[in-house]
Amino acid sequence: MIAIKWEKSYTIGHEKIDAEHKKLFEIGAKLLKYKNDSRKIIEIIKELAEYTQFHFNNEEKFMKSIGYDEFEYHQSLHKDIVKTLNATIKEMAKLSIEEIITKLYTLINKSIVQHILIEDKKFHHKIKSREELKSSFKWHSDYRLFEDSIDKEHKVLFDIALKALDYNNTDINTHIKITIKELYEYMKTHFEHEEQFMEKIGYPELNEHKKIHQEIIKGLHLFLKELPKLDIVDFERKLIEYIDIWLIGHILYEDRKIVNFKKSTK
Repeated sequence: MIAIKWEKSYTIGHEKIDAEHKKLFEIGAKLLKYKNDSRKIIEIIKELAEYTQFHFNNEEKFMKSIGYDEFEYHQSLHKDIVKTLNATIKEMAKLSIEEIITKLYTLINKSIVQHILIEDKKFHHKIKSREELKSSFKWHSDYRLFEDSIDKEHKVLFDIALKALDYNNTDINTHIKITIKELYEYMKTHFEHEEQFMEKIGYPELNEHKKIHQEIIKGLHLFLKELPKLDIVDFERKLIEYIDIWLIGHILYEDRKIVNFKKSTK
């Protein structure tokens, strides 16, 4: 079972929303502290359900205020999370304390973490200017998994993306085409290495992880095909969004699971 813990790398860049996300994790972390106290567990679940709804309402008001174009889809994801949480509450009488805690851990570590890293980061990108996005686009030590070979290749991917945005005194269109193709080829190589690593350690979710790799590569391939139609501003925003949401989100959630599995087998 993965510990419920807020991390700086989950920050999306909006002070109020980040504070509420952190509070969700703080409530969830109480589950382990009181895992042998059924009365306290029930209190924590109710607190988590109430605060989740409170946070989602606030987030939806904010998205409406900025005219977020994917509001209805995002709202539907909120409803699914709340539905799952309420279903767990209804099942409490039939489940053991261990089963309840496991269900809630899965909800927080999967649904909520992935929701933050992908969906919440999307509207964060919408409200940032081109200059703000470029200035904050950098590799952070928080992205490290402490598996040297994997961390090194992740850093190279990020460096190539940064190089794509650095086109001073060059033929911009040629530079962009070359560097994005380099990113595409290196990402395929990295994923092959990562899959070999998973096979070596007997990672149980290898096939699922491979499918995610295929989707990321497919997304980058489509991005390559779109390049001739994009102006510089759109190119920069789409590249930063792609790396920040799909690559960094993948590292922080899916790749971290690989490393955690390896640690658990030692």
